Amino acid sequence: MFGTSGIRGSAETLFTKQFCFDIGRTFVEFLSRNKLLGPIAIGMDPRSSSPRIKEDVLRGLATSGEELFDEGVTPIPSMNWLLVSSPVRAGIMVTGSHIAPELNGLKFYAHDEEVSLSDMKQIEEIYATLKGKEKPGSKEPNVILEDRAKQSYLEMLLGLVSGTYPKWKVALDCADGAQSVVIPELLEELGLTVVTVNCNPQDRFIARDTDTDDKAELEELKKAVVTEGCVLGIAFDGDGDRVVFVNENGEFVQGEYTCGLIAKDSPGDTIVTPVSSSQVVEKLGKKVIRTEVGSPFVIGKMKELNVKFGFEANGGAVSAEIMYTRDGGSTMIKVLNAFARQKSSFSEMILTLPRFYMKRTKVDYKWEMKEEILAKAKEKFGGVRVDETDGLKLWIDETTWMLFRSSKNAPEFRVFAESESQEKSEKLMAEGVAFVKEIIEK
Repeated sequence: MFGTSGIRGSAETLFTKQFCFDIGRTFVEFLSRNKLLGPIAIGMDPRSSSPRIKEDVLRGLATSGEELFDEGVTPIPSMNWLLVSSPVRAGIMVTGSHIAPELNGLKFYAHDEEVSLSDMKQIEEIYATLKGKEKPGSKEPNVILEDRAKQSYLEMLLGLVSGTYPKWKVALDCADGAQSVVIPELLEELGLTVVTVNCNPQDRFIARDTDTDDKAELEELKKAVVTEGCVLGIAFDGDGDRVVFVNENGEFVQGEYTCGLIAKDSPGDTIVTPVSSSQVVEKLGKKVIRTEVGSPFVIGKMKELNVKFGFEANGGAVSAEIMYTRDGGSTMIKVLNAFARQKSSFSEMILTLPRFYMKRTKVDYKWEMKEEILAKAKEKFGGVRVDETDGLKLWIDETTWMLFRSSKNAPEFRVFAESESQEKSEKLMAEGVAFVKEIIEK
């Protein structure tokens, strides 16, 4: 059932009333077996199917007999922080993250973090024994409505701020998603002038993929930055665990660069990041550990090696001193702290790191075609070095690489290309995408 992180699929055909009830009961049994049973909270992103799925999952959770808390629309890291900062023992977030609005998903939290890969396996095994054995009742569960997750998360973010920021004017785009209920208030409390676009959770939910400029739907934000004379633009994905930036010229900044700046100043001599991240991280003066793509792999390796900071290419960073989950809010604060120290423009701050040109895209396909595409890519593109940590990463030369890999969350095949030369990365990307599409079409 699980992809890289959580369960995702069609809001209508996967997240039926029966499935949601069964998965709620399953999570209760998982908590009971692991001696984690106690108060349980549930939150959601604001996509249209989330309230119905939340209510159906609550019916399953009610079989625990424990206190249940409904946090409403709230950022995904706030649900994790609730476990860290309160007596709540476990939580579920109803969110499809960046996937299409007609899809949705569930993420599970226990022992103060998102469930591990081994936890996911156990949940799947329990679900197989419980599914369909009991019908959901019509009685509404007894649930306490509150906004404790949002409020405690806001307080935590305020506590991360270093000193006093200049009276910046910034543009903010929350994708009409979960951070809309936290970040505008936070930035205004910090004394900033905030130009908001797409910060209303009642409006059209934007399924923002922060991996790439062309998929992130940032045109409104870019325009606002330039026309309003903002020092930078800030963009969150729909559930709020990732953040990317736009410089004062309205240009997209890859997540590796802002996260790289944080990593440079983070304690410890090691950084954890997936194989898909830019090679700029190798220029930060620290040891780099590469993992499979997905926050559970990054977090697992961080814990194994006691690394304090890790991140993904999409702007999803994990700060171990706070909590073991991706958190767009704390990542934003750390970038703003660095910017306040820099005493320069945002673009100049980014240019303190070496420049590489990364191209990323995805193509819809059928999962069963994965092995054929990877095998043929290895034959066609060769390379001086091969990395099969996740998919197929081919180094064409010492500073140029391509990556072919299948998403584990959706039927999408992803293609990456990076080089010191913009022309070379664009050429390789075009060749890689054309190659994948040709196989799919055949």
